[in-house]
Amino acid sequence: MPSGLSTLLTISGVLSCGTAVSQEPAAPLPQGNAYVAGVLEDGPRSQDAAINDYSYDVAEMREDLDRKGIVTSREILAYQVYFVDTRPVRRLVSRDRVPLSPKEQAEVDREAREKARAIALGRTVREQAGIRLSRLVDSFEFETVGRETRAGRETLVFDFTPKEHSGRRDSSNRTTDAVAKILVGRIHIDEADRRVVRLDARNTPGKNASVATGVRVGAFELVMEFSLVQDGVWLPKRVMTLATGRAFFFKTFRIRRTTMYWNYRKFSVETTEEPVPRP
Repeated sequence: MPSGLSTLLTISGVLSCGTAVSQEPAAPLPQGNAYVAGVLEDGPRSQDAAINDYSYDVAEMREDLDRKGIVTSREILAYQVYFVDTRPVRRLVSRDRVPLSPKEQAEVDREAREKARAIALGRTVREQAGIRLSRLVDSFEFETVGRETRAGRETLVFDFTPKEHSGRRDSSNRTTDAVAKILVGRIHIDEADRRVVRLDARNTPGKNASVATGVRVGAFELVMEFSLVQDGVWLPKRVMTLATGRAFFFKTFRIRRTTMYWNYRKFSVETTEEPVPRP
């Protein structure tokens, strides 16, 4: 995983026929905290509505590892995801590559429809557990590092470290708050679209987090990547977490979770109601 400490160089000119050709000077780099807050702040943005037209497939893999990093057990859950008012609705379709039974699939589909209806009516819907990018603003200090070209697009690069006193506290997400206190990392933001392209984080050496009664995380890594699927529309591509620690003073755990996203498609064009499992 990238260390987040490498030096980034900004190229200010190009060579043509052996002669330096002058270019417009690069725009000044923005102040880290203010810029990242503007990108990650909650609230509607003009580009957001476009994601309502999209659906995609997701595979979530959980692996238990031994001390040597060898996988001792694995579980894979497959979902289809679509959006209602820019919020994702997930439908489980298989476990360990085995499709759900007709009865279980019918129940899953019913719950997905109820969630979609609740979102459309403006009701509060319980969010899936996980790290929300908007929470980073209150938890971290951001320092501008420079610019870097990724996949032919310019990105702004910021390093982040925990704030001494995070502003937001959410008792329903105690694990995220506890882990955030020990993380340092780097975030790349597409300069044209103001969207997160990649985030890398790791725990500060020697620091651990108490995430539940008797459970401490001693090492933690996080990678998040996003893809541009059309002008202005960025969707998740990959999320990986690796956590090691100890439970109740004697049981050591090493858990890797990898979530892959693919098969992005215009669901409002391909379907009339909601995505359906492919044969």
